[in-house]
Amino acid sequence: MFCFRRLCMSVSIATALTVFGTPASAQSQVTYSLAGVETAATSTQGTFVGVALSADDFATWAAVIQHEALDDTASITGGTFALNGGVRDVQGIITDGEIVRLTGSCRKETFAVTGDVLLVGGGSGEFNVTLTHYGRRVPGGKCVTFFATVEGLITFTLPVP
Repeated sequence: MFCFRRLCMSVSIATALTVFGTPASAQSQVTYSLAGVETAATSTQGTFVGVALSADDFATWAAVIQHEALDDTASITGGTFALNGGVRDVQGIITDGEIVRLTGSCRKETFAVTGDVLLVGGGSGEFNVTLTHYGRRVPGGKCVTFFATVEGLITFTLPVP
């Protein structure tokens, strides 16, 4: 009887360690520094391209961000993101986010841009970048943005194969 209890206890402990010791879905995180430029813009959409660098990878990236009309704050309503690297390629849809004006003048205005990406094939991403608009006043007093840059970070949580 003593031997049977010890056997049952050993089997129970081994089973518990197997079930609770293995994560339901193993994941890893990787952070890239992003830098890029805006190549097209409307009042509710921006298209960006650039380069990205992580500890183990160099990549190019592209994003199309759909948003409310820019004001002091604007919600991100959708979009797409793709990164093409030497180590990893990821793509997904931008699900939400926010654009908040940090500083502003016609010549240079900055925005904090944060958002979430749902990756194709599983996983997610979170970005936190600074968007800078460069502008100039034209005859009539209107401010026209003629160039924009973006710089910051994106962190991916990726499933481990």
